[in-house]
Amino acid sequence: MHKQQAEKEELETQLAIENNKKICLSETQILAFLDYVCEMPFDDFNKRRAIINIFVQSIYLYDDHFTLIINASKKPLSIDNIPLDDIETAFEGETGALEGCSSLSTPAPPKS
Repeated sequence: MHKQQAEKEELETQLAIENNKKICLSETQILAFLDYVCEMPFDDFNKRRAIINIFVQSIYLYDDHFTLIINASKKPLSIDNIPLDDIETAFEGETGALEGCSSLSTPAPPKS
């Protein structure tokens, strides 16, 4: 019985430590940060990184498709089975989407 009590106290201590790590932001603070990110130049690497860190929870990449899980409110939103062919087709279209994109067609340089 004494062992269970000690284990319970240890778990409660760990829970208190984890609860203290939570960051609680007000709505005003969140809106101010999002305004700050929006005012950053479009090509700013830090802006891109901030947007990804805020909204993208995880990406699962498969051979022919990927799944994107985004932070959408209280629970994450999963967008499943996004075909890679559709993405490639969009970038090959006549919309000028290739401007500024890499022209590499292989993921690594050829062996010499």
